[in-house]
Amino acid sequence: MERRKILLGSGAALATVLAGCSSDETGSDSNNDDDEPLNDTNGDNGDGDDSDDADVPGLDRDKLELDSEKISIEEVNKDGDTVDIVATTTTTDPETLAAELQSLGETVAAAITDPEAFKAEINSVTWVLENDGAMVMSFYIDVQWAIAYINDEMSEDEFVQTVLDTADETQ
Repeated sequence: MERRKILLGSGAALATVLAGCSSDETGSDSNNDDDEPLNDTNGDNGDGDDSDDADVPGLDRDKLELDSEKISIEEVNKDGDTVDIVATTTTTDPETLAAELQSLGETVAAAITDPEAFKAEINSVTWVLENDGAMVMSFYIDVQWAIAYINDEMSEDEFVQTVLDTADETQ
């Protein structure tokens, strides 16, 4: 499928660009402006170019936490009408990953605090799961699915299965 090739390619490119960009979480001070993630609140992406890509309308990043001991979110960035999420995982087993992602619906529902604002600006959320810097899985969430789940028009099992059906796995 061409969409999967595009998603896989963009996920790999995103992972490459974002590798090592977690300096805000580690407390280290980096002077390399090219590695600065677009997650500050003032819209400055570190290169002097004020950009509205830093904020994701209707999304509370602090609430974007999976209930998982094996997956942790490292980066959240807005690129046009897409939100890109890079997470690390301690497992490469697809069945274990699927089990760990069962809380995805709750996580998305908690993080989208203003569904209308989010839907007006964002079309999809792309996830890349990495293990030791290598992509293990990528998938995406269509915002319409998230809104349907939030509005109780889709069960959590249906939501998670729909999302996992978009997954590309690499071993």
